[in-house]
Amino acid sequence: MADHTAPAAPIGVDDLRAHVEANDVFLLDLRRGTHGEQIYGAIRYDPHKLRDAPKLILPLPKNDGLVVLYDEDGTGKGLEEITDKLRADGYGALRILDGGFKAWKDAAGKTEEATIEQPVPEVSGHQLER
Repeated sequence: MADHTAPAAPIGVDDLRAHVEANDVFLLDLRRGTHGEQIYGAIRYDPHKLRDAPKLILPLPKNDGLVVLYDEDGTGKGLEEITDKLRADGYGALRILDGGFKAWKDAAGKTEEATIEQPVPEVSGHQLER
């Protein structure tokens, strides 16, 4: 059984860059507000809405596939809370980008224009019982 209390292992910029280039990572941009750019291929979510949702049903792999969460500088308490919640809802390989978007940008990582923040899917009472 997975340990839902262990902190998510950090992932460095160089390791993440290899995954982005191989197109084998799912990136969650959890920065608040509007931003001009994001890490290439990221999906944007409001971190408060993720934390407040009773259950997370996101378009991410549950058992295989790396999922990396990031905020502006990698220090946000919300990253660990959301990682814990994702784990509890069945998502597996979760990591947090060490240094966040700032570290990625400082290392000249590939970026793109920021996409629209995605809605957090509503969960019915029936789905909560599962």
